[in-house]
This record gives sequence, C-alpha cells and structure tokens, in this order.
Amino acid sequence: MAQDLKPGTWITGWTEDGTNIAIANLATAFPEMTAAEADATTGDIRKVLFAIMEQLWAKWLTVSVADRPAMMTIYRSTATDGQTGVVTKQFVVVFKTAVLTQDVAAEA
Repeated sequence: MAQDLKPGTWITGWTEDGTNIAIANLATAFPEMTAAEADATTGDIRKVLFAIMEQLWAKWLTVSVADRPAMMTIYRSTATDGQTGVVTKQFVVVFKTAVLTQDVAAEA
C-alpha cells in the first residue's frame, strides 16, 4: 500500500467545495466530540482539538509504518498522576518543512 495523504482518508466525512471544508458526520469523524461541543458559538475549543488529535492519532496507528508520511510524524504520551488520578495526554505533531517556503516538504 502506498501513502494516502488525502484529508478524506484521515478524517471520515471530509468534503470541500473549493472554498469551504465540511465534515459530514461529527460523531463518526470525531467520536470524542459531540455536536454541542463543536458548536461555533457555545462549544469548547479544547474538546474540539482533543477530539481531532485523538482521531488523527487513532488513524496514525492504523497506517502501516512503511506507508506513514515521512515528513509528518504524530506522537502521543499518556501519564496518570498517582495521587489525583488525573490523566494527562500530550500530542506532538512534527512536520519537516522545505527551508525557503515553510511548507511541508514533498514525500518524494
């Protein structure tokens, strides 16, 4: 299998019309987020970003190592505080960029 870098492969329901992007079914695309949390005026950006990162991390794990993008890497670490029980998740996304253009470097 070759690399598949299309947004619709990484985010279920992703569509675009040349001007706008949309995600057809939030519950399918981002199981960690509700429609209320994604609401433009009353939602919670923390929950939106967490759901996006969880989904991208889950997708990353399903892609074979040979087919993962070489110019983008996703890492996640999880730690639990033994006294409080609070779980901390840290996501790191690393992009290798072309020096002069500050754009993601081509895969080939």
